[in-house]
Amino acid sequence: MAEADSERRLLILYGSQTGYAKDTAYRISRQAWRRHFAVSVQSMDQADKWSVFTATHPVIFVCSTTGQGEEPDNMRKFWRFLLRKSIPHDALSGLLFAVFGLGDSSYQKFNFPAKRLYRRLQQLGGTPIVGRGDGDDQHYLGLDGALDPWLQQLWAALLDRYPLPKPIVPDSVAPDPSCNIAFADGNDDDAVLNANQALLAA
Repeated sequence: MAEADSERRLLILYGSQTGYAKDTAYRISRQAWRRHFAVSVQSMDQADKWSVFTATHPVIFVCSTTGQGEEPDNMRKFWRFLLRKSIPHDALSGLLFAVFGLGDSSYQKFNFPAKRLYRRLQQLGGTPIVGRGDGDDQHYLGLDGALDPWLQQLWAALLDRYPLPKPIVPDSVAPDPSCNIAFADGNDDDAVLNANQALLAA
């Protein structure tokens, strides 16, 4: 597995209700690994909030929409925290960020969580790396119709700031797996799953 430069770091945070935003976050992480970034992927509620406020590296947010334009369950605590009136207006003045939303334009509140998050991060002084991406289930290519061109813009902007130290890792080279599965000896059919703390999905 190729090693990433310690200075080339990305934090990817997702809010996912059914798993699509999480899958998208890990897809971005694999592309980042191929570009020699060290990547950490977590749900927004799982992440240390202060790691976002003190981040010296870019943070990429991926969030879906649930219900009538509501935030996914594993994003709500993080979102409520961001809405605190006590947070200084320049608290995120050192943050570079990007936001991609997953939604369905047939609903009136299309991608509201992503739109609100993008606006709030800017209100707190954050600087967007690229414009907000709005994935739409109604696109004839599905979410990829917006995700693929957005990712092209994202990597172009990031590589302008963090030039490649070596060529992009080809698709024929797979990242290390995120878990190992071992089967017990004898007649025990139970699988023992040893989850490794990996940064990338298999």
